[in-house]
Amino acid sequence: MTTLGLAKFGSVSGLLAAGLFDLAQAELDSITLPATTPENAGLMCVLTMTHSMVATLDKRPGDAAAPMEAAAELAERLGEDDPLGFGFGPTSLRSRWISIALEEDEPERAMIIAEDVRPERLPFATRKAGYWVDYGRALARLRGRRDDAVRALRRAERIHPHRVHRDPLAREVLAELVPRSKQDAVGRELRGMAYRAGLLG
Repeated sequence: MTTLGLAKFGSVSGLLAAGLFDLAQAELDSITLPATTPENAGLMCVLTMTHSMVATLDKRPGDAAAPMEAAAELAERLGEDDPLGFGFGPTSLRSRWISIALEEDEPERAMIIAEDVRPERLPFATRKAGYWVDYGRALARLRGRRDDAVRALRRAERIHPHRVHRDPLAREVLAELVPRSKQDAVGRELRGMAYRAGLLG
């Protein structure tokens, strides 16, 4: 069952990347989850959390909370050590709430959640960078936080450049910030990122 769950997760990830949210949801719904054990808790956590991810990307934020809460319970039992290597412990789950708050157009709540997360505990560089991208997106929507938003995005770029240069959400916030850039150090950082992301000639 663990092998099947791994295969299904790979399939769902591919469907999400292609924007095929209905098919991704159907694939998730076809999985019969086994009883949770210490060995497969990471997989159960990631599959449960993926229900939330599909709902968020499919603009159904109201359907995202319940699976996230279930995944959070699993993550607390699992801790930060996942034998299967998914790395979906409590820190990863908390960082996921930032994205959901942003999708629900609540940047202040996203900022508050982000400031309660310790990103150094995230297991992979792409997740650490993703945290800083989401934190930067939240700050960019708040009055007077432009410089902080740029610093967060620049931190994400230092950790994982590709995560900033090619991610549609990161590129979107860079494109929104550039017209408001000033002739100062922060403005130069912002325009440099935008240039490296291919947004400026």
